[in-house]
Amino acid sequence: MADAVRAEALFREARGLCQRGLIAQGVGLLEEAIALDPTQARSHRLLGMALAQIGRHQEALVSLDRAIVLGAVDADGSRADTLVALGRLDEAIASFDRALAVDPNSVADWCNRGAALLDLSRAAEAAESFDRAIALAPDFAEAHYNRGNALMALAQHAQALASFDRALALNPGSVDALNNRANALDRLDRQPAALASVEAALAFAPANAGALITRAVLLRKLRRSAEALAGCELVLAAKPQDVDALTVYSDVLIDLERFDDAIAVLDRLIALQSDAVGAMWNKSLICLGRGRFRKGWPLYEHRWAAAKGLVPRPYAQPRWNGERVEGPLLIWGEQGLGDEILHASMIPDLIARTPSIVLEAEPRLVPLFARSFPAVRVIPVRAELYAGPIVAQEPLGGLGRTFRTRWDDFPHREQGYLVPDAARAQALRRRLATDGVAVIGISWISKAPIGGASKSAQLADLEPLLRLPGCRFVDLQYGDTSEERAAAARGLGVTVERLPDIDNTNDLDGLAALMAACDTVVTVSNTTAHLAGALGRPTWVMVPYGHARIWYWFHDRDMSPWYARTRVRRQRSGEPWREVVARVAQEVSPFIASTPSQA
Repeated sequence: MADAVRAEALFREARGLCQRGLIAQGVGLLEEAIALDPTQARSHRLLGMALAQIGRHQEALVSLDRAIVLGAVDADGSRADTLVALGRLDEAIASFDRALAVDPNSVADWCNRGAALLDLSRAAEAAESFDRAIALAPDFAEAHYNRGNALMALAQHAQALASFDRALALNPGSVDALNNRANALDRLDRQPAALASVEAALAFAPANAGALITRAVLLRKLRRSAEALAGCELVLAAKPQDVDALTVYSDVLIDLERFDDAIAVLDRLIALQSDAVGAMWNKSLICLGRGRFRKGWPLYEHRWAAAKGLVPRPYAQPRWNGERVEGPLLIWGEQGLGDEILHASMIPDLIARTPSIVLEAEPRLVPLFARSFPAVRVIPVRAELYAGPIVAQEPLGGLGRTFRTRWDDFPHREQGYLVPDAARAQALRRRLATDGVAVIGISWISKAPIGGASKSAQLADLEPLLRLPGCRFVDLQYGDTSEERAAAARGLGVTVERLPDIDNTNDLDGLAALMAACDTVVTVSNTTAHLAGALGRPTWVMVPYGHARIWYWFHDRDMSPWYARTRVRRQRSGEPWREVVARVAQEVSPFIASTPSQA
């Protein structure tokens, strides 16, 4: 009896100490109380909670489990929190559910359950859990903030923004809410507003790593990469091994064309991570873009794991080893239309190496490829795998490992390697090249999901070219361009013709014939550039400065090694597209003046 009385006194004293924040002293008294009377569930429960507060989570779990065995019906919530700290999230969810069955009005348990579900990538359930917390406590800012995080994971960015706004109305100084609000605005393509939000976060916490990284990402998208450097360097000064900061820092250095520095940062990432596929992929692009092919092509194989949305065709046959094979070899197209056209430049090399080839191509390319490579069986790529006999298979982009390891490996094909429909091209030429007028095909937009905006100009930016006298301008741009062409007619007094009988998006064989009817093509970096180059048309391709400049235009070559008659003209840092076009127009003018009626 005396022991029970003494244990009760120790429990009360320990509870008071814990309430005053003197946790370690409280733990000692609770351990004494339990030694005197081990049957009191509340002593074990309080000990478990106290141990968890000082980071002794495994011991805390033992105490909380004992409390539950002794009948503590209110210990499951604390037990769940402890399991979360131990990374045992599935068990934690089960414990939260038991706690909420006892007390369905526990805002903390609903909120903490939601956070655990979010960590398990069960975002829809997490959102429901946060909704329950908000229903019980509408002014609980943390619940609104976490609900926003769940909605972000569900790609419901507008709804997430509303949740972050509500959290900030309740707690205006929340750095995390301001930062994640910026991320929501970014997903909604509202980058200037996103930048304002993250800069508000940095006003409260100038060294906050998450906000500094978010700001750097946004500055890159706003083409202000030079301003992003300092923020990355500030994070890395405090945390030299911060993977997120190193990743963004390497991207910024690539934007600024500081390639050696970027490779050094990528090598740090590769050393830090066991599976640094993103860093190896980015390193491959730098190496390839600088002509370091023997280093670049092996790293290029990491594209399957690193490039968003790129999925290999799951053929069971072995990859081609570069040697001659006697049975059919399957080559399958990958990446975008432009990439398929570019990598198809190696099909003639392959034909010389092996006698039987099946080429799976994007359906719109099949007629053109079949005409251009008559020794190859060209079929459209479909959802189902090719069922015919093959002894080996290779993605089209993998051919570079065998055929393009030195600059000398690039053949100079003056006439290109794709063959247009000659009759169709001649008929189009007769329609367009009247009265000795020069026919210039133009394209100014890239629809690429990554970097497309940076690669794109506006039709009005082409004014220096459109002002060239004695020229007829033909729209080679895929997609609907009617509004821009009408605006050019009104504002510039220039007609850019769109041929109604050729679908620039879907009839690539017709588009190829139309390009063949042109004296020259001027375009940004898009499918048009590749198609015109592969057809051997005199082409000027204007490529952007920074991250959207794709490796295969290289960094120091004015003529493309892929396409013998394609001139590559690079945007300078901060240079408007109109100025790039003006430089190109100065070259095009004497070219068309000296060109016979059909180049």
